[in-house]
Amino acid sequence: MIDKVLLTGISGFVAKHVAIELLNSSFEVLGTVRNKNSIEQTKKTLEENNVSTEKLSFVELDLLKDEGWNEAAKGCKYIIHVASPFPFKVSNDRESLTPAAKDGTLRVLNAGINAGVEHFVKTSSIVCMFRKPNRTNPYTFGENDWTDVEWNKTTDYFVSKTRAEKAAWDLMESKGLKNNLTCINPGFVLGDFLNEKSCTSMEYIKQLLQGKFPAAPKFSVMISHVKDIARAHVLSLANKRAGGRRLIVGSEVRSILELSKIMAENLPSHAKKLPKKELPNFMVKLLSYIDTSAKNLVPDLGLTMQTDQTYAEEILQMKFLPSETAVVDAAKSVVRLKLA
Repeated sequence: MIDKVLLTGISGFVAKHVAIELLNSSFEVLGTVRNKNSIEQTKKTLEENNVSTEKLSFVELDLLKDEGWNEAAKGCKYIIHVASPFPFKVSNDRESLTPAAKDGTLRVLNAGINAGVEHFVKTSSIVCMFRKPNRTNPYTFGENDWTDVEWNKTTDYFVSKTRAEKAAWDLMESKGLKNNLTCINPGFVLGDFLNEKSCTSMEYIKQLLQGKFPAAPKFSVMISHVKDIARAHVLSLANKRAGGRRLIVGSEVRSILELSKIMAENLPSHAKKLPKKELPNFMVKLLSYIDTSAKNLVPDLGLTMQTDQTYAEEILQMKFLPSETAVVDAAKSVVRLKLA
């Protein structure tokens, strides 16, 4: 019998790769979309990547509404919850993204619990782990660390992801189902964007390649390849050791300047437009008042993060791809799609 998976937000960057991994692993997939207009494009993209869509179906559901979730979860053995808002711009309202992220997560989990779903995998992020005041430099974080949502420098996306993941663990623990949940916590997710649908990861790479950054902010982050993220989700479904765990999935920590150098070496056609030097921190802080997308970087300027993700490789029995591969795949797909 074929196992059925409910996959939320299937038209998104990460979820499309998860769908490919699931369908190639012979699962039946029910993908949720917020707007049915994205169904055809998603299906077409998967087929262009030599994926059979015979076992794929879609349902239009909204994370902010109760309707339809219980029905969608019926008959599913697993749920992979990827859908969550990640806008490029930052809102002054730090709770603006929380309803869709947190309440949406609880809707999905409750529907699955009601339907007797065996295991849940939620896409979380290292942004739920590393943002807090008074860090050392370099600073280290791991599976047991949490972002401080009360700190006024914690921006809307960080708040929403942290509140959503905490709510997921609280709910599952209250039902005695903690080991039926796995959270995948990637860093800055890069890799092949597959189609023109915009996302925040693509926006940063696009703007770098278009020459929008005359100099790079002194910002460093762990890089995660989208293929590793997709594989980690699918490998966690029936992996007892992954139950109840927060898995940090990614490879090296890289600065934006290092990303630029990697892209310049591999895409000489765009080398002139890529930044060659770093921007003083005070300039980035000033820019953040004009361009709110810079606000996500400000609290971590000049800081170096450290984490050990080898435990996740060991649990999943896989080796994560090098950061360079993720950066090059992302940049080449932006150029291939004629977006830069």
